[in-house]
Parts: sequence; structure tokens; C-alpha cells
Amino acid sequence: MICCKECLDLLYDYLEGELDQETTKSLDEHFEDCPPCISFLNTYKSTTALCRETLNQVEIPEAIRDNLLKVIKEQKENN
Repeated sequence: MICCKECLDLLYDYLEGELDQETTKSLDEHFEDCPPCISFLNTYKSTTALCRETLNQVEIPEAIRDNLLKVIKEQKENN
């Protein structure tokens, strides 16, 4: 059974469909029984969608975009 901390750690990969079926099923089961996590999931989805929408409307200078992508990649590798 997945605990809330694991749920949060796996959230990005869960939403991107990058988890194996067993882990995805465990998360789905956790969400069914944990209102705080489902609330966080819904907020995370909304925030992500809003950010993507906003970023698609704003032109980011290439140097800043490259640095941002580098930081995101490093964070993902470290987690």
C-alpha cells in the first residue's frame, strides 16, 4: 500500500503516465481512500494546467528557458 508521502513523490510521473501498471493501480487505490491526497491531486492538476496555459502565452527568452529546463532536469534526476 502506498502512503501519502510516496503518493506525492510519484505524482508527476503518475500524471504523465510514466509509472508501471502496478504502481498506477496502487496510487488509484490510495486516492480512493484518501481525501487529502485527491484534493492535492486536483489542485496540482489545476495548477499545472494554468501554468502551461500561461507559459504558452508568454515568450520566454532562450537563455532563461534553457536554464529552467536544466534545473528541472537536474531536480528530476536527483529525485
